Amino acid sequence: MHETSWVRSIYLYLMCVVSFALVALGSLGAIGGLVHTVAPDLGHRDTIDRIGIGLSNVASSVVNLVDQAQGSNAESFCRDSTVGNSEFDACMKDQSSSSDQMSAIQDGIGEVKSELQHQIRSSSIDQMIRGLLLVGAGLLLFRIHGKRTELFADGLLPVETAAAPPAADTATIPPPPPAPAV
Repeated sequence: MHETSWVRSIYLYLMCVVSFALVALGSLGAIGGLVHTVAPDLGHRDTIDRIGIGLSNVASSVVNLVDQAQGSNAESFCRDSTVGNSEFDACMKDQSSSSDQMSAIQDGIGEVKSELQHQIRSSSIDQMIRGLLLVGAGLLLFRIHGKRTELFADGLLPVETAAAPPAADTATIPPPPPAPAV
């Protein structure tokens, strides 16, 4: 089968367009991955991440409010229910154990949020690597096909050649006069 030149030309230019698209999509993916690696709160992968981060934020606030409410109520409760300083100290010691429990709950919530952010960072690094691989594939595809086209034979930006000095025009210079005979 005989190949016509226009088929080859269309194929080469189509491959150049595909390579530009790969570079563009890869660049966007790499930039998005970089941003989400730096700021994982912006990089929620799916609804479950959003729910997990949101619940950990809300739960942390609720635990703080409960801890503050119990702390202020504990002192007034112990003053009202005890008679001496020793009983008051024992009551406050019992009440402080609930504060330790709230601290443990806060630590657990912090660990859940930290794990979610770690997973988002890992996913963002994967996205960045995929983006860089797409950019590399696009550049390789362009390098293979672009130099075979007329438009991109010299690369994306044609190289400007330095202008050579004008050649001396020998036709306009008259020959030297003959030397006088002596």
